Amino acid sequence: VWRPERGEGEEAAARWVEARCREMGLETHFELVEPGRPNVIALHQMGDGPTLMFEGHTDVVTEGDPAAWADPPFSATIRDGRIYGRGANDMKAGVVCALVATKAIVDSGIKLNGTILLGMVCDEEGGMIGIKDFVA
Repeated sequence: VWRPERGEGEEAAARWVEARCREMGLETHFELVEPGRPNVIALHQMGDGPTLMFEGHTDVVTEGDPAAWADPPFSATIRDGRIYGRGANDMKAGVVCALVATKAIVDSGIKLNGTILLGMVCDEEGGMIGIKDFVA
């Protein structure tokens, strides 16, 4: 959640994504779009063919009224095999799926004829500055 008055934003989530990409040996770029608002761009180049791109965002919508939640909104409570919390679905699950899919390809040794591109951007829930910066 972007809360500049509290110094909070996407940077912690982006740093986590960056670390996972580096662990896989991907060419990884941490790019500040605005202070505290980074994009993480990672590449796994295997050939000159087409690019397979996974895109996701690292921000989440505000939690609203915390009293309306059964559990603290940022607790990532696990119940009945499911994770409950703000951002678990939109879009942290999608970001992790992209990382897992990329890791499976890298670890398998499969050689694609192109490049895997991960574009994990900031600010999808607001002014979309991350994707605008990415495509510029």
